[in-house]
Amino acid sequence: MEKFYTDCLERFSTLHKEIKSALDGLPAEALDWYPAEETNSINVLVVHLASAERFWAADVPLGQDSDRVRAEEFKTAGLTTDELDAHLDDTLAAIEAGFNQMTLTDLEEMRYSRQHDMHVTAAWAILHALDHSAMHVGHIQLTRQWWEASVKN
Repeated sequence: MEKFYTDCLERFSTLHKEIKSALDGLPAEALDWYPAEETNSINVLVVHLASAERFWAADVPLGQDSDRVRAEEFKTAGLTTDELDAHLDDTLAAIEAGFNQMTLTDLEEMRYSRQHDMHVTAAWAILHALDHSAMHVGHIQLTRQWWEASVKN
């Protein structure tokens, strides 16, 4: 695997470790808790983040069609911490498998996202996935903090 991809994989792995740390010790009800209207639960955030990662860091850069149904991610409920961890692990494995197939030249190749009706380079797709994931890791961490504050009151 090219160094660029190794570095990206390390960043995805680090973000996943941060998520797993934020999930550690949370009761089931915390995973489906919504802090306010127009927000998302931890279950939704993790599934959405992982699905978007797979889409943008593996499917799009490889030029593969995706079976992702984004709207369904926001209906997620009832998953356990173990199930969320497994979802993250499966996503990381898919990204790693994709990166193992790619060269540095592939980063400059244009790819088409049918779901977004847009053309992007493979590099843009991967960097977008990292940026998007980092943002949602913060949301997950804040949701845990809000949950903990709500149960103290």
